[in-house]
Amino acid sequence: MGNIAGKVENLERENANGEKFKVSNFSIVSKDDDGNKIYTNCSAYGDKTKDLENLKQGDFVKIFGQVKTSIDNNGKEHKNVRILSSKLLKAKEQVKSQDKDKKSILGQIKSFKTDDKSKSNKKDHSKGAER
Repeated sequence: MGNIAGKVENLERENANGEKFKVSNFSIVSKDDDGNKIYTNCSAYGDKTKDLENLKQGDFVKIFGQVKTSIDNNGKEHKNVRILSSKLLKAKEQVKSQDKDKKSILGQIKSFKTDDKSKSNKKDHSKGAER
C-alpha cells in the first residue's frame, strides 16, 4: 500500500511475435517502521492495466503482485512489483477534501470548552429563576 509517486506511464508494446500489449509503469511511496520513505517500482501488463489507466499522482492504492528484487552495479537494491491486482483506496481529491474538513485536536478542544461554557451559563440562569 502506498501513494502513487509521479505519473502513471501507460504504453503499448509489441512482443516478439508482433502482437501488441499494454504496459503501465509507476512508483508508489510508503513508509517503513522507522518512518523512512520507501519507493517501489510497479509494472502491470495486458488486462491488468485497465484498472490503472485513471490513477494519478497522490492516489492511495493497494497492490498485489510478485516482487522482483535486483541489485545494481553500485550495490543498491531495487524492487519491482509485477502487479496481479490493484485497488484504489482513496483518490487524491478525497484525501484533500477530508483534510479541509478535519479540525485539529486543539481546535476541537477549544470549541468544546466554549460550547460547554455557554451551556453552563444557560443552566445557571434557569436555576436562579426557579428559586
